[in-house]
Amino acid sequence: MFRVLHLADLHLGYRPDLPAPVQEEVYRERNGVLQAAVDLALDPRRGISLVLIAGDLFDNHRPEAPLVEETIRELGRLEAAGIQVVTVPGNHDEITYNDSVYRREANRWPGLLVTEPMPAKVATLRLNGDTCHLVAMAYTGGVTRVDGPLKAFPPAEGEGVNLAVFHGSLDWDGGERSLPLDGEALSAAGYDYIALGHIHRGGQRQLGRGLACYAGMVAGKGFADPGTGSWTIVTLGDGPALVEQVAAAVRPWRVVDVDVTAFHAPEELEAAIRELIDPGALVQVRLTGSIAFDLDLEGLQARLGHLCSYLDLVNDTAGWAPELLESLAAEPTIRGLFVRRLQEKLAGAAGPGEAAVIRRALWRGLLALKGGCGPCRL
Repeated sequence: MFRVLHLADLHLGYRPDLPAPVQEEVYRERNGVLQAAVDLALDPRRGISLVLIAGDLFDNHRPEAPLVEETIRELGRLEAAGIQVVTVPGNHDEITYNDSVYRREANRWPGLLVTEPMPAKVATLRLNGDTCHLVAMAYTGGVTRVDGPLKAFPPAEGEGVNLAVFHGSLDWDGGERSLPLDGEALSAAGYDYIALGHIHRGGQRQLGRGLACYAGMVAGKGFADPGTGSWTIVTLGDGPALVEQVAAAVRPWRVVDVDVTAFHAPEELEAAIRELIDPGALVQVRLTGSIAFDLDLEGLQARLGHLCSYLDLVNDTAGWAPELLESLAAEPTIRGLFVRRLQEKLAGAAGPGEAAVIRRALWRGLLALKGGCGPCRL
């Protein structure tokens, strides 16, 4: 039996949409994920014999030169330690282009760099005394023949472990560059393990005798793409593939939904948000429901922002509670007149789209009458 570290979608070089200086901190941390993966593979307690990189090692096909050099050094550490490494290009770091990093650095890339444009047997490896037959491909625009999901896979060989590596979309046609893969055809090919990249959230699926697995993206790119926060280690040999998820020391992206409807005072809402903030994380708090009091997001940001690595307050509320608006509308003030006028327009709105615009105008107008909009994110 032998053990594999299955990596995919590290997206080295990605710069997150965050303000300075936290953007630079997270950028450096994400680029350090490969070093952490190599350290894990070199830990003798893990017993790793093979490292698979199933596409999108880089976030684009022309990463910065220092990052390329660092990556080659890290993969070289695996090679020097006798751990075999296989790299499959993805759709972000696509090999198609003449200036692709994989074309420019092919002669000194550590381990096996897959360049075949169609599924093919690329190697027979000896791993911890076992024979491993490896099938893989690298999507290449204009050369890879994609007319619907790929179905032409080399059949598994009779003796040894049959392993396949693809950066593609299993039973989902997201376009040619997403490399759609036919699940029935992969099942019929008879592989023991199919190492996949492209789907960041990870996941597994049984395909005949074998297991197809998306390793997922370890370190997140943003609140909508938070990553898995774990490494994927696979044991292969006698019996079915066994997959283990090992926690990775990466900074998490957390999204917390808070329904403000239940709160009657701003102090209650602030106390609830404090309890939900993870100090070591990048946190987005999405406020929903109807507001029964003036919502001061700028003040909340100032008082709570220091409690975590980064705090993003998003106002997804439906606006003020009806009873509060009625109270404001009754005021003999400019604000009261403004609310009454907007309520009249809202009552006569032609449809949901126009009503949403009027509600946003009401929200922004009331904030402006208080002296500023703040980070309302509308």
